[in-house]
Amino acid sequence: MHRFKPLTKAHQPKIKYLVPSTHGHVPVDESALHAHMRLTRGEPGPTDYPTLGYGRYFSGITDVISKDGYKLLAGAAAGQLARDIRVADIEEIVIYAEKDGSDYHPARIEVVVGGARAVFVMNVAVTARGKAWLCRELEVLQYLMSKYDFSFLPRVYFQGEASCDAGQDGETDTSMLMFLADWCQGYHEFHLSIDKEAGSQGLVLWDADKGHYHLSRLQAWQAHRQAAKILTLYYDLESFEQIFPWHHAAGDFVIRAQEKSIDVRLVTARQYASMLDRSAGVSVHEAILFFLLNLSARMRLDRLDGVGPVAWADDDCVDATLAGFVEGLKTKELHGIIGTGFVNEFVRHLRSLAKEDLSDRFHALIDASDQAAPDIPVIRRHLEKHISKLYSALQNLRGS
Repeated sequence: MHRFKPLTKAHQPKIKYLVPSTHGHVPVDESALHAHMRLTRGEPGPTDYPTLGYGRYFSGITDVISKDGYKLLAGAAAGQLARDIRVADIEEIVIYAEKDGSDYHPARIEVVVGGARAVFVMNVAVTARGKAWLCRELEVLQYLMSKYDFSFLPRVYFQGEASCDAGQDGETDTSMLMFLADWCQGYHEFHLSIDKEAGSQGLVLWDADKGHYHLSRLQAWQAHRQAAKILTLYYDLESFEQIFPWHHAAGDFVIRAQEKSIDVRLVTARQYASMLDRSAGVSVHEAILFFLLNLSARMRLDRLDGVGPVAWADDDCVDATLAGFVEGLKTKELHGIIGTGFVNEFVRHLRSLAKEDLSDRFHALIDASDQAAPDIPVIRRHLEKHISKLYSALQNLRGS
């Protein structure tokens, strides 16, 4: 157990605030303090949504992390750095306003202690929709942290609420909800992109230090394999619960790329529920087959360069997804989460399926999806070729 000592009145950590600019993050100035953050992705102009200035945003975060003399923040830093920390040991706190999302307005928080840095994300929500999602995600992350001994999701430390004057006229008193979690230091978003020189599509890593660059074919294969493995590990074969929705376009998965390897993490879990009714007599094999089919299609979806039109990954993604799926099941078997021999048995079942079996289930799956979602037309356009590719890959599958 890592301990911390309470803050004395004589000690107040130095705090720096930085905002994004075209030249990276820069210290906040008077004009930035009064500048309004974009709280939604809607069209600019008068709306019924609240507004929020950077000054109140930073002030609200500071109110939460300084509660009880920075006691909770010191405890989080002690847990992340795996050593005893006194609040008086905190030399500096640096708070970076990161990119705004449709629901969250995350801040990266660095706590400097003895030359080391504990790095966190404070997810902040202001709108009603954002707060609802934040409360749900906090509950899901805490539940999964207690349910599984995996480290692919960020650890959650504490939550808080801060009031703010965020009305159009500056008089409406509303609040910011937020929770502190681990920041995936050294990990970056990746998205499908067109390589104009090669005339081909591939994955581009948004490396903040090295700039954007294309991953190799092997690295892209590993990215999809590891992402599929992670989602399979969190799939519950008894309750049919799974992490869903998720989307590459939202930057839900991130990569730390090294010279000869990559490592993938999942930065969010918005919902954990079953897509099927367990009481309806659906077999375990049938349920996990639907999970695999959905996984195989949605792993191929992204938006070009993260914000462009919906894009569809090439066939390599299918092989990688299938490999990650089987690896996830094998890991669950190795850890005693599922029975010995389950993987081989299920692989034999997959190989016995006719192409028409896959097609029937795929169409049922897509028909049950939200038809207004922008992904659906893309899935339908590629579905028959996708089914053929998956069927071929299943015939070559081996359980062990």
